Amino acid sequence: MKLPFSLTASAALCVAAGSALSIDRREPYQIYRFPGRIPGLGGNEAQQDVGSTWSSGVNIPLEVWRRGKTDLQWVGEISVGTPPQRFKVIFDTGSPYLLLPRDNCTTCSPEQNLFNPSLSSTFSSSPGIPLQLFFGTAGGGTRPTNTSQGANCTAVTDTVAISSPPITGYDQQFLLCDYYSSGLATQPADGIFGLGPLPTDFWPDQASNTTAEFETAYWNWINNTGGDLGPEFGFYLLGPKPQLTVGGTDARLYYPSTVRTIGLDVQLSIMRASWVAGLRAVRVNSQYLLSNTSSAIRDDVTLLDTGSAIVLTPDFTTAAQIYNFLSPEIGPLDNLGSWGGPCEVLDEIAWTEDITFTVGTGERSVEVGLVKGAFNLGVFDDSRPGICQAVFVSPTQTAREPIRGRLAWVLGTPVLKGYYTVWNGREMEVRFGELKTGRGGEWVKGNGKRGKGWGKGFGKGKGRGVWGL
Repeated sequence: MKLPFSLTASAALCVAAGSALSIDRREPYQIYRFPGRIPGLGGNEAQQDVGSTWSSGVNIPLEVWRRGKTDLQWVGEISVGTPPQRFKVIFDTGSPYLLLPRDNCTTCSPEQNLFNPSLSSTFSSSPGIPLQLFFGTAGGGTRPTNTSQGANCTAVTDTVAISSPPITGYDQQFLLCDYYSSGLATQPADGIFGLGPLPTDFWPDQASNTTAEFETAYWNWINNTGGDLGPEFGFYLLGPKPQLTVGGTDARLYYPSTVRTIGLDVQLSIMRASWVAGLRAVRVNSQYLLSNTSSAIRDDVTLLDTGSAIVLTPDFTTAAQIYNFLSPEIGPLDNLGSWGGPCEVLDEIAWTEDITFTVGTGERSVEVGLVKGAFNLGVFDDSRPGICQAVFVSPTQTAREPIRGRLAWVLGTPVLKGYYTVWNGREMEVRFGELKTGRGGEWVKGNGKRGKGWGKGFGKGKGRGVWGL
């Protein structure tokens, strides 16, 4: 789980479960809501991309890492070196880095593939900058941890291809790690492939107190394909055959006429090398979560993160307000930000309640919802049978973005997987489309039917070390 913003003032205020809260039921503004999902407002439908054309792109099959009935991560294959050595990586919009384990990693799992530089004729130890990363959640889990998680790595260079079979290779700087904490070592993926929006980022060289710029892996690959591919990539995370399309989208998986575009907060997205958007409203059924000015209209921001398996609220109080709308039987499960209650209560909420978020800015906003079934993350731990964890997690300190001090969220796959999402760093925008399979529409009421069970998945959180909890 990645927290891409600074942390200030501890959230010590506790809102008692079931306590009465003032509610503003007015619609905060006119936004687009997906037809057939939530009743529309009959108002603005700006950014309806009817007739948009997309490049075909290259499809990369993804595998779902599951624990029990819960999806944890989506993993695809890349190859590195000459001749190619193959690795399974998590494609993560919450990070700009490509990270892999080295053959001298003694803490890595025996089941993980380790890169051997001596077997590659194209390997270079340059630029040779050491970097220590920190992550916020132990591997394979949805629970925050107070145990240090991370990796010790060095920036190196070799040939990388991100399609299988590879259609091209290119020289790429990436992180090669000789130490994995238990979080990284217990996941079946070998490493992380960052999909940040920026074409370049930097390695912080602590020894010289300078930075060294590098071209990020996705953009480097796009620039080396001869101009045949577009800048966008598309995620389809539901169903038995999840897929990442690079350099375009796969129109077989969504309805182009339903696509809606949101603009990013460009300044924050550049500063944090991540996909950061405004968050303008949070709705639980007909009730809007009030801002600190007692308005239904919020001025928050959120990271859109395919590498997070939860929804991270800005603080304890916000999480408490959401849970108060839902059930008095939900409360904190630990002092690290996990919440939950009786499993049967969470199951009922997961399939009957509508929880939505309005993301974007002004007319470039769209209301997206928590996937049906995603509210319940499963049994919290074996010592408390019958107690399950809920999807909203609160940080131990209030999360705020560093420019204006706005409250900061993380929306992970429990929301993103309900749509076909298209990510375009060149235009600094993200698009949401209705899934052609219909599997993404189970997150709202309408036909009175329980969903078919697609998309109950959540991933192990991780992120860029300097912003980790």
